[in-house]
Amino acid sequence: MRRICLCLILSCGALSLSANAVDVLPAHLVGTWGTGASLYDGVDKQSEIYLLPDGFGMAAGSTEPARRADGVDDGKPGPRAIIGFPVRAVLEGETLSVRVLLPKNQPAMKDDNVALSCRHERTGEKLTCTGPDGVPMTMSRRSVSVSDDVVRTIEQIRALQY
Repeated sequence: MRRICLCLILSCGALSLSANAVDVLPAHLVGTWGTGASLYDGVDKQSEIYLLPDGFGMAAGSTEPARRADGVDDGKPGPRAIIGFPVRAVLEGETLSVRVLLPKNQPAMKDDNVALSCRHERTGEKLTCTGPDGVPMTMSRRSVSVSDDVVRTIEQIRALQY
């Protein structure tokens, strides 16, 4: 009986270890981060990062709203160009590195160092990220989770990678 209990306890421990082995990001980094309330917020360009525990994610950005060529302000927000792409994030010491994730048959980009380098500030739950242009941007944590739509998109991309 003791042997059976011991085996069960060890098995449960091994299961929890194997379940967490794929988690490369700590819980305080997982979720939805953004420079605004949404990609359509305000009159400035916006950025968002969606991160899952295994480091897979998406990054998205929007331009400033377009202004009418005739200068008339009809009170409606102008359209924005929005782009999104898959990313892979890893925590290297205190720095979160977020890199573009290319499909496995895609030729490499000219500059393999296209990445965001982020530092987490626990006070206020903020990420301060710097891209290749050297301009810092601050993202606030909008959610501890990622929307189902984004998770489905990430799963489709992950299926193409392996």
